[in-house]
Amino acid sequence: MESRNSSRSCKNLFIAVVLMTGFSAIFYMYYEPSVNWLNCPAVPKHDDCGNICINGLKRPNQIQILNNTLMLNLTSFRHQLTQTEAASSQGDDLDTIILVWMWPFGHQFDLGLCSSMYDIHGCHLTVDKSQFNKAHGVLFHHRDIYGDLSNMPKLPRPPFQKWVWMNMESPSNTAIHSSLNNLFNLTSSYRKDSDIMVPYGRISENTGGKKHYEILHKNKLVCWIVSNWNPNTHRRTKYFAEFEKHISVETYGNHFNKRIGDEDYTDVMSSCKFYLSFENSVHKDYITEKLYRPLSLGTVPVVIGPPRENYEEFIPASAFIHVDDFKTPKGLADHLKCLDQNDDLYRQHFTWREHFIVRGGYFGLEHACRACDHIRRNKNYRVVNDLNSWFWG
Repeated sequence: MESRNSSRSCKNLFIAVVLMTGFSAIFYMYYEPSVNWLNCPAVPKHDDCGNICINGLKRPNQIQILNNTLMLNLTSFRHQLTQTEAASSQGDDLDTIILVWMWPFGHQFDLGLCSSMYDIHGCHLTVDKSQFNKAHGVLFHHRDIYGDLSNMPKLPRPPFQKWVWMNMESPSNTAIHSSLNNLFNLTSSYRKDSDIMVPYGRISENTGGKKHYEILHKNKLVCWIVSNWNPNTHRRTKYFAEFEKHISVETYGNHFNKRIGDEDYTDVMSSCKFYLSFENSVHKDYITEKLYRPLSLGTVPVVIGPPRENYEEFIPASAFIHVDDFKTPKGLADHLKCLDQNDDLYRQHFTWREHFIVRGGYFGLEHACRACDHIRRNKNYRVVNDLNSWFWG
């Protein structure tokens, strides 16, 4: 609205100036000033300087030149004003172009869902590399960047374009490329201190109002699905080795030769009272779908990961159980057995569901949409000087 009012005011002002200029020209042509204020060349004494200059303007060719000049300026201004008003009327609806340089892990996603999924408008996502020079931002997935950067753009980067570094793996599972410093303008990861933070999931307010949450029937006490097994570096494998001595655990996954397909995952997970949401590495903010998927299916997560305080930055304190709350794996096992025998205590882990719901993240799509929204709102210069120190530290 302000932009349109400004354009209208500018137009009115110019019309007023044009009218005054035309009036002045006519005035100078037909009015003979008695004061010698025009800077004319030396002329005979019997000739009035003002008359000579004014008479010059009265000549037909000079009047035509004056009229043509006024019309040319008016036409030019009207053209510029039309372009300005057109751009102003579109305003923020002009598309911001984000080029997804490589599909993350080769996983393709729908490029037209920013508005419907995240209420982000005015964004155009593309994988067409011929749009490189037009793109306002280019999204690069770290795990798909070659160490020698041979699959990165070869054309000079347009000065307005921002390169976005995307990564959702922890530092322990991410190779270091020394050549990435001073290359990117923005970061997008699970880290809260990223320029564009995209977590693996979110706890959002239940806008439908407070409601009673019904806990589904459970026929399993503790469950764990795991394929990536490394007893030498993973804290979770060492902890589990001691934990399972004191409590029965239903185990699934490639490591236990009992793979769970997507079609069976929901049924298995929702049938468990507790799930071992053990991260494969422990890093700040690294809280993955191993937490959010059980939460969404009504199972209480038992977590190994960053400290409890870090988890509580993302989810309610009562929504999960942290292994560090207990001195030993046996202490944790005894606590879970107690909750199994006391429904009232077990229900305390679901009181937050009366006010909140769980939303999962969408790998790749959400990064691209939120990168577009960030670039659209922030036009300032930005560069990541030392990506390696920031992420791997």
